[in-house]
Amino acid sequence: HLILCLICEVPASVQTVDRLSAPEIDIDANFKQTHIVRAGASIRLFIAFSGRPVPTAVWSKADANLSLRADIQTTDSFSTLTVEECNRNDAGKYVFTVENNSGSKSITFTVKVLDTPGPPGPITFKDVTRGSITLMWDAPVLDGGSRIHHYIVEKREASRRSWQVVSSKCTRQIFKVTDLAEGVPYYYRVSAENEYGVGEPCELTEPVVATEEPAPPKRLDIVDTTKSSVVLAWLKPDHDGGSRVTGYLLEMKQKGSDSWIEAGQTKQLTFTVEGLVENTEYEFRVKAKNDAGYSQPREAFSSVIIKEPQIEPTADLSEISRQLITCKAGSTFTIDIPISGRPAPKVTWKLEEMRLKETERVTIKTTKDRTTLTVKDSMRGDSGKYYLTLENTAGVKTFTVTVVVIGRPGPVTGPIEISSVSAESCVLTWKEPEDNGGSDITNYIVEKRESGTTAWQLVNSSVKRTQIKVTHLTKYQEYSFRVSSENRFGVSKPLESKTIVAEHPFDTPAPPSAPRVVDTTKHSISLAWSKPTYDGGADILGYVLEMKEEGTEQWYRPHTTATLRNAEFTVTGLKTAQKYQFRVAATNVNGMSEFSESSAEIEPVERIAAVRIKEVSKDSVTLTWDIPTIDGGAPVNNYIIEKREASMRAYKTVTIKCSKTFYRVTGLLEGALYYFRVLPENIYGIGEACETSDAVLVSDVPMVPQKLEVIDTTKSTVTLAWEKPSHDGGSRLTGYVIEASKAGTERWLKVVTLKPTVYEHTIISLNEGEQYLFRVRAQNQKGVSEPREIVTAVTVQDQKGRYLRLKITG
Repeated sequence: HLILCLICEVPASVQTVDRLSAPEIDIDANFKQTHIVRAGASIRLFIAFSGRPVPTAVWSKADANLSLRADIQTTDSFSTLTVEECNRNDAGKYVFTVENNSGSKSITFTVKVLDTPGPPGPITFKDVTRGSITLMWDAPVLDGGSRIHHYIVEKREASRRSWQVVSSKCTRQIFKVTDLAEGVPYYYRVSAENEYGVGEPCELTEPVVATEEPAPPKRLDIVDTTKSSVVLAWLKPDHDGGSRVTGYLLEMKQKGSDSWIEAGQTKQLTFTVEGLVENTEYEFRVKAKNDAGYSQPREAFSSVIIKEPQIEPTADLSEISRQLITCKAGSTFTIDIPISGRPAPKVTWKLEEMRLKETERVTIKTTKDRTTLTVKDSMRGDSGKYYLTLENTAGVKTFTVTVVVIGRPGPVTGPIEISSVSAESCVLTWKEPEDNGGSDITNYIVEKRESGTTAWQLVNSSVKRTQIKVTHLTKYQEYSFRVSSENRFGVSKPLESKTIVAEHPFDTPAPPSAPRVVDTTKHSISLAWSKPTYDGGADILGYVLEMKEEGTEQWYRPHTTATLRNAEFTVTGLKTAQKYQFRVAATNVNGMSEFSESSAEIEPVERIAAVRIKEVSKDSVTLTWDIPTIDGGAPVNNYIIEKREASMRAYKTVTIKCSKTFYRVTGLLEGALYYFRVLPENIYGIGEACETSDAVLVSDVPMVPQKLEVIDTTKSTVTLAWEKPSHDGGSRLTGYVIEASKAGTERWLKVVTLKPTVYEHTIISLNEGEQYLFRVRAQNQKGVSEPREIVTAVTVQDQKGRYLRLKITG
């Protein structure tokens, strides 16, 4: 025999780990889920279980607190529930649940207790006459485990204690009680009986009088008051006395009086009593009437003092989208607003700071619940914020609606500057109009006129910039020019220039501005300067830059060319910890200008400065920036903040006074793109502006995701890919929401919400051969963006090879 020995080496240490298992309930062949027990007997439910770790065992019963009736004993492997002396309320479903970290399991026991039935359902009544009443009720919720044989109906007079059996064998859930004494109040009760006996009775809580007059109306309420009236409301009587209620009689009296007087009659369940005395306390009551007469009266719960209630005024602007109204110049616009308040509020309308009154163009109509402002033949001057002020004795509230009247623009901002004048040409420069007519300027129209004539000649009707070079002039001829702005609504009035003579000047230019520092590094300084205010009548050909070191008087040129073509230059090869000064001169065909003023002494250092966006809302942007490392020799003591719409070239001043390194720009248009820049200022003047690198979208929610595309399909899946939105709405993206819709339907269903770092997802469980549309939205803390949709339906089917990347950017 061959004996094979195997030697297995055991590691130096062994760690024991508990094996985890989900709970299990042990059920044997004798297990019964339904248990039947007689009333007064006991019941014991036993269940064994297992699991690791040891499960938690819980007994429960709907609408019952088991700790009050049951004795529960639980160990690590079994649990028992015992109920002594069972009654019908112990019947029902008992649920046993075991649970641990690996799962849970439940089992349900049904217990039937054989007992007398529970009380029938609530008793109602109808057809009340002078000597009879018809009672109705529901079957008991608990039948005691046996069918209900019949019901026992009893009555008793309200003044007595003893009950009289009216019927002991009623087999239906309705019974007419007769031979009642007229005008006597009775209580009624009904008991159910099964094979185990008579159960608990259900009893009316209030006595009922058998009469032919109706019962009194229910619950008389004071609904509203004014300084001379009160509005009352009530509910119909419980019964009509056997004939239809034909109306109601209202009565009233002053507090402290014994005399009731008629206040009015009505067929409705509400009535307004008028002609009351202000600040007087009244009591009210109401009676129901049928063919037999009037019911007993129902009085209001308390008396009421007649006075106007005090309710703070308010207005409902929900029908005006974003509280913004836009209309075209010359048309009519209306601001119609529902209002409320007690007393009725006083209404005041203002346009900015000017109080509005009715004129031929302006109409104001106000009722107690609505105010309407209508402006005919609207003009650009009607644009602005309209303030609605509501005032009464309870308070004052003001509401704002913005109106934008769009029309043709105002004239360009002058004066028109004329430069680079020669015998054949000149350059015209102007500024954008202060009023663009509520719409972007599309172009400018430039015209010229020779002295001695009245006719204007067109130079160019599609100028896009605020500057143009006018050519083909006649030597020694005197000219004037005019410029008009145009938008999609029309052309502005023209602005006219001064006259010039087309001839070559014979002068050198004025000096440029002092060089200003644009940027620095450890070994370089970047400079820029403004062109001369006067070019000497000829084009500027270039610039000469000079520099000198601190502590010396020797100026020298840092550039190797004779002149610099542009009004900027970067001086390199500089020493750290050394300060420098710079000056610049301009040249034209007639020579070189005088040198500009010298710059402040500058040291080359690494410069870090940027305008950052801290927060964006639907109408504001908060900017923040760093203190300039280059202060021009004096501390920066102020910042100038400017803005411009992305579609415009000109910046507009936001504020000229800001002492901190952050600022909140307000009053912006939601959905518009803006650039912002900050200009530092010290005692020597204003420094170089620092601009936001990208346009900022004023928005709460993100922009739509970009480039949604289908990158693969199978017979049950579609894979999508997309790119993040160009702007996150001012707050960090929290995810993407994918939605799907079957082609031909308008019903979009949410498929999944993904993390913001996920840009691709496969949608599963689709039906082969069917067509679907898909879309994706970006989400941030403010909400979700508009969707990026695939406009062409995608058919769910296997593709040969890789799916053609279909880019849908619409």
